[in-house]
Amino acid sequence: MPSRRALTTVIGLLALVAALLATASPARADAAPFELRPLVPAGADYQARLRAEVDYWTLGKMADAGLNNENVDATPPPGGWDDLSKPWPRGQGLVSRTAGKLFMEYTDVDTGAVSTSSCSGNVVTSANRSVVLTAAHCLRIHTPLDIGFGNVVATNMVFVPAFDGTNLPRDPSGMGLPGRDIAPYGVWGVTRQWITHTWSQSADWLLGRDMAAVLVDNPDDPRPVGEVTGGQEVAFNQPQNRTGHIFGYPTINERNYYRPGNVPTPLQRTFDGRSLMVTQGTTRNDPVYYNDVMAGAQSPGCSGGALLQDFDPATGAGVQVGVFSRYDDPAQIIGLLGWVQGPNMSATHLGAEEQAVYEAAQTAGMA
Repeated sequence: MPSRRALTTVIGLLALVAALLATASPARADAAPFELRPLVPAGADYQARLRAEVDYWTLGKMADAGLNNENVDATPPPGGWDDLSKPWPRGQGLVSRTAGKLFMEYTDVDTGAVSTSSCSGNVVTSANRSVVLTAAHCLRIHTPLDIGFGNVVATNMVFVPAFDGTNLPRDPSGMGLPGRDIAPYGVWGVTRQWITHTWSQSADWLLGRDMAAVLVDNPDDPRPVGEVTGGQEVAFNQPQNRTGHIFGYPTINERNYYRPGNVPTPLQRTFDGRSLMVTQGTTRNDPVYYNDVMAGAQSPGCSGGALLQDFDPATGAGVQVGVFSRYDDPAQIIGLLGWVQGPNMSATHLGAEEQAVYEAAQTAGMA
């Protein structure tokens, strides 16, 4: 999510309209998905535009968008990483290939101002073997009165499956392109993008349904991404209150609930955006938004990361039933105030609207 903008004003405004949430309803089966403008349109110049989209993301731009602001690497809790968050072993099982990092350039619809950020995503099985699931807010946000995040849309986006930031230099002026150490399966340009009907009407978390599907293509590899990395199974309207695993690339510590000074020392940790992290625990159903909520310590940057059920750590395979959307704090009298940093993680549960998005993406052509 765009995480370098202040949230104070938007949270204040959202609190004023909290009463609207009491009437939130579950996803409608007839809610058609909404396709945003293609990032790489079909046409004679498709390959050239795909190449330009991918080559835009130099090492410097990736570092600026995808690493933390502190110029320091991640620090574990004093007793070591735990189920609230821990690094997933590199190269272990299917999820080490399907989970990846998204890099986005945003353009403000009203002012034309450009900014960058990063999210997480996951390759799922699909008819065209080209679908990555993520959060809708990674593509489009329009907060009330254009405050907080403002009115922004992604105008350039790439997906790096199995992203490994160990060797990514922090130099923002670096003009080289990432090699196989950073992008072991290449850099994939996002060509087409769909969001839920609800998010197309209210791109601000107020009504939920924060999920998106994108198609990706690689100018250096004619194979679809699912053939290169494999894909996680995906399912909709699955039972809730189950054991789950959330995978993502937490990055920003300004809104890290578990940062030093905010929680007792044994729980403190920081993130750097370099590594895939996993949170595991038992989810609970949010009856207003039908989200899956679980205790978890991952900071912004993990937005769009996969929630997997029936996950086998030995094979790295599971069934994707949600995407991480926002945070949750049951101690807040006005629940919206807990959306900023936690301590719990709240994932959009894949239901009818989300299935419609997935179906549109998996049956679509690349451009």
